[in-house]
Amino acid sequence: MRYGSVTLALVCLFSSNAFAALQVINSAEEDNLKQIESQYNIDSQLITVNDKFSQLNKRHYDLQELKEQITANEAAYAQLIAQLPNKILAKTNMAQFYSQIEANINSTASLTQKTKIDAAAIERQRAVVQKEYEVVDQQRLDKSQQLFKLKTDIINRLLADLSKSTSSLPISLNGTTQCSKFQSISDCLKKSKNEILATVRSESPFLNDKSVLLSYDVADASMNMQGNLRYKVDMNFKPSYNSKIDTVLNDRLGLRSAMITLVSNVSADWYINGVKIGSGTKLFHEVPLGKHGILASYQNQDKSSIEKIEGNGVFSYKFEGNTTKHVVKTSNSVERLPAATNKATKKPKAKFTLLADSTTIPTPAKPAKETKGDSEAYEYFIGIPAATKKQNLEFVNEP
Repeated sequence: MRYGSVTLALVCLFSSNAFAALQVINSAEEDNLKQIESQYNIDSQLITVNDKFSQLNKRHYDLQELKEQITANEAAYAQLIAQLPNKILAKTNMAQFYSQIEANINSTASLTQKTKIDAAAIERQRAVVQKEYEVVDQQRLDKSQQLFKLKTDIINRLLADLSKSTSSLPISLNGTTQCSKFQSISDCLKKSKNEILATVRSESPFLNDKSVLLSYDVADASMNMQGNLRYKVDMNFKPSYNSKIDTVLNDRLGLRSAMITLVSNVSADWYINGVKIGSGTKLFHEVPLGKHGILASYQNQDKSSIEKIEGNGVFSYKFEGNTTKHVVKTSNSVERLPAATNKATKKPKAKFTLLADSTTIPTPAKPAKETKGDSEAYEYFIGIPAATKKQNLEFVNEP
């Protein structure tokens, strides 16, 4: 069966020119929707705050480099301290050697101080950026509340209109169908009636499979010698509120979510509106329909954009440069056990003190308890008084 034209202006969300009062969204509601979208235009704010967030990520990466420099200094200090006994015994270039140790300590202290200052500044900046994202999110929330209120008003109007006893949905359908050359026009139209009704019910947001047909009249019909039948049918239905109307409203008002796919050529950190959602080369995330700031961060590189999410989609960000070097660098986060070394040659643990005296006086151990066996040995220390008669005799009668 073929249909030529259906007088259902669904694109404009009108039910029929013959019954223009029955609309999913009327002109006044369209104007209200445009006003809400204009009032809560967050494009420029999202772009600005996304740029600030990108700068924040760059500063965080610089801070990590400072920490790596401190770690390298600590390793160099440990090597210098390990060489110190040999340098003292050799008694050559001691002043220069001490200068190296002093320079290492000063450099580490300077880097540590800078790390603290930069970390505090980053946290302050992060708080500012997060507040700006919260402002944008609050505007998005306010917009959603306004849209939900508009949707409620539309639903209330539709329910009031559709519940009237006089409400009806007249539809005129101009179409064509293929009949047998030996079949009458009446028989062909009768056979095609169910298909015509099914098509009309599926295309109108006010109709479903249970919608009541009030009238069905064939206004005109003609068939040529090849069996091509042209017809015009006037129908009248009892409209009702159903799930299709709700779907149309959600799509038009942007009150639905979508599943987006985030793809990168490296394992990046992903942020949506300033909130980290995960890391990897491919992520799936559900977001409400509307405009969102998407940012991918890898090492000291950032890729970002402001996207209007209208349905499921894929967003890809490619990072340039030698990614192999960065991948190898991430292995630093894996803690490795040091290789086994001889205790005699084991390097001392680094301490940030210059020739510090770590000598301590050991606490004398308590003497072992006296036992009945004469073969048990005792260990005594000079200056410790005897605890038993036997110990006193042994102290006095030393060989």
